[in-house]
Amino acid sequence: MNLESLKEPLGERFAEVEQYVNDLIGQRDAARKESQTGRQALKAKAEEATATVARLMEKLGIETLEELESLPPAKGQAEALKQLETRLKALDAAAKAKDAALTELTAKHRATRLDAELSKALGAHEFIDREVVEDYLRRRVDWNEDQAMYRTEKGDLIPLTEGVANLTATRPHLLKTPGARGSGYNPNPQQGQGRSALKRTAFDALSPAAKAEHFKAGGTLID
Repeated sequence: MNLESLKEPLGERFAEVEQYVNDLIGQRDAARKESQTGRQALKAKAEEATATVARLMEKLGIETLEELESLPPAKGQAEALKQLETRLKALDAAAKAKDAALTELTAKHRATRLDAELSKALGAHEFIDREVVEDYLRRRVDWNEDQAMYRTEKGDLIPLTEGVANLTATRPHLLKTPGARGSGYNPNPQQGQGRSALKRTAFDALSPAAKAEHFKAGGTLID
């Protein structure tokens, strides 16, 4: 993603967003590299532990772990096995912790990118209720690796800006008309009510999904 393309729509917030995104990218890359290196080390240690168990079983003259469990306790044997089990559990916990940290960093990075891309895409249009449109778009976003994509009605993934353009083209009633006086203005109340008009108070009480459906059906707002 080219952050410079967001400089104009974000204005004074661009420097803050750019710094935050770059920090997240750096943290993510560092965590990813550390996770990969750690996994290789953990794999080598796990293989070493497996080989140690195999040698131990060979010296004891057994072939399965069940036979090992059935052996009577011997001096030092039980303690050695306990230490080995503790070591394997610690290695597994370390691997899971690294995976969780990488997942959290990825989620933060995506959230920041989505906010910036939505701001850019929505800023090119004058919507009657921008919050409703933004909520609708967020529910139609899928990720292609690190790129936020808009999911069409047919299930195709297209760039977010293209998705907003298609939305405004197919549902122009979401946009303010030139010289409009806001979402509550209706120059012809009777005609507006005939097209499923809602009062502002009733509209505000709806859920985000219901608000989106209202505009999707061509509904309007009145004071």
